[in-house]
Amino acid sequence: MPSSPGVAQTSTYNRNVVAFAALGSMVSVLFPYRHVCVMLGLSSLDTQAFSQMQLLDLRIWRLHHLEHHRPAGLVHVLRPPPTGEPGYAEITTPAIATANGLLSAGAAVACLAVMWTGDRFGRIRNLQAASLLGVLGGALQGGAANLAMFQAGRFVMGLCIGLMVTVTPMYLSEISSPRRRGWLVGHHAIFLVFGYMLASWIGYAVYFAPNAAFGWRFPLCFQVVPPLVLLVGTPWLPQSPRWLVSRNRHDEAWTELRRLRKSPEDLDDAVAREELREIQDQIALDRRKLMVWGGSPWRAVLSKRSYQKRMVIGFLTQWGAEFGGPLIINNYAVILYEGLGQKGSMPLLLSALWITTAALIYNPGGAWLHDKVNSRRWMFITGFIGIIITTSCLAAMIACFAGTDNRAGNAMGVFFIFLYLAFQGTFCDTTMYIYISEIFPTEIRSIGMGFSLFGQFAATIILLQTAPIGFAAVGWKYFLVVICWSVVFVPIIYFFFPETSQLSLEEVEKQFGDEVVTHITQEREGKI
Repeated sequence: MPSSPGVAQTSTYNRNVVAFAALGSMVSVLFPYRHVCVMLGLSSLDTQAFSQMQLLDLRIWRLHHLEHHRPAGLVHVLRPPPTGEPGYAEITTPAIATANGLLSAGAAVACLAVMWTGDRFGRIRNLQAASLLGVLGGALQGGAANLAMFQAGRFVMGLCIGLMVTVTPMYLSEISSPRRRGWLVGHHAIFLVFGYMLASWIGYAVYFAPNAAFGWRFPLCFQVVPPLVLLVGTPWLPQSPRWLVSRNRHDEAWTELRRLRKSPEDLDDAVAREELREIQDQIALDRRKLMVWGGSPWRAVLSKRSYQKRMVIGFLTQWGAEFGGPLIINNYAVILYEGLGQKGSMPLLLSALWITTAALIYNPGGAWLHDKVNSRRWMFITGFIGIIITTSCLAAMIACFAGTDNRAGNAMGVFFIFLYLAFQGTFCDTTMYIYISEIFPTEIRSIGMGFSLFGQFAATIILLQTAPIGFAAVGWKYFLVVICWSVVFVPIIYFFFPETSQLSLEEVEKQFGDEVVTHITQEREGKI
């Protein structure tokens, strides 16, 4: 399909706005994100405990415990009780569950809140609120004087995460042109995993820190930097033209869209003018259709079949991506590497290298591919087929060689962990955010995005609660959850997920059987 300059036109200003706004995505993973994978335990490695993330939580509990049971001046950060030792059930397990639960709860609450705040206050105001919460949450955790203060910070940071991962891709999608939307909205996943990479390398560095307090306080305090920078810069970010039109602020929408589509080859701003007309006409049409439900988008979501389909697909996209296993493999990477014969600091180094490949290769490559392959569906399907193959091979290596001295078998296990990420990072991590940012019409986009991301955190809570029990009870067989789900999910994507690539957000409505007023992309290419 030949590219049309109009639908691909993106100004340097537009690209800069996308890159800066995507800082919110990095906030979401810089020690707290990835569906509750709060990168908190990167300060040191206890090979007998659960994982990097959990260690810091437990050390803060221990610090709190010592502050109340020893004289002042004798506060030391000690290792948490490992599996099988006295105090493990009383100290380790509750601390892990509480920390994970509070972060997940905060994120889930924020996702549901965006269903209302996204339209009521706009995209920029929500990014500002998320930034403020990120600064507060990071400060509470990094400066925690006791466990209660730390856990409060966890919940606040969860609110930040929920807002960021919902609003950022929605905002990027609304300011991007159809032919560049894959790459531009893909910045969310790129910056997301870049923050994850930064967290991993900071964790690896502080592993060697002689000062135990610095080893856990510095990473937590550092996480306030991205939201602070984003907060300072948001007054200069443009409002979403689509949100402005929905609020009847047409002159402002024209000003912002004109800057976003400015090009030396388009001195008359014809592309921006044509896109604005399409946005205005479609939103007017959708408002008229809403009158059937009394003008209420909430009633329409509950009653209109095409809207219900979108809500289910959006929820399944996020839920399904989580059950594809990235959370399980990332959170338990240290244990997996140790079981495959890696010792000392090597598991932590391999974890950092693992996520670095996604930050520098897979996620940027996936975002780039979206505007070349022209199919969200086949990107997602390819990713899950790869997940089925690599996870099956990984489970086989763990079943046969974990705990043995077979270096070749253990090396193959490590190889499949890295190969898994090649498929998941390239084909799934970008798609899961791009796709849901496209499928909802403007009047229900906030509702749909909030509900979809709620699906992500609902899956997170289930996985975080069951994974420790599953690994302890059945070992490698727990990976059958990932494998079986992926086998079921592939045909669901193929038969029920409409294609959205290369279409304007207004034209996507036709893919769900709704009426659209214009077909600008096709008109420019001579198809109508």
